[in-house]
Amino acid sequence: MRYLSDVNLRAVLIVLIGRSGRTVDVSNEEMYDAMLPDHSHGERVLIEETETGLRLSIVPRP
Repeated sequence: MRYLSDVNLRAVLIVLIGRSGRTVDVSNEEMYDAMLPDHSHGERVLIEETETGLRLSIVPRP
């Protein structure tokens, strides 16, 4: 699986935010780092299907 649809991404976010205590604070700096692929701190998400669901991992850019 190369990417999540908007619906699947929203579902994953609901699960992860629920696990974290129902609130996640994200700074503007963190958002920019994640959104800008040429930024030195940019990362990508590896999405793998497992027998029971999905595994999401952050893979640092080389």
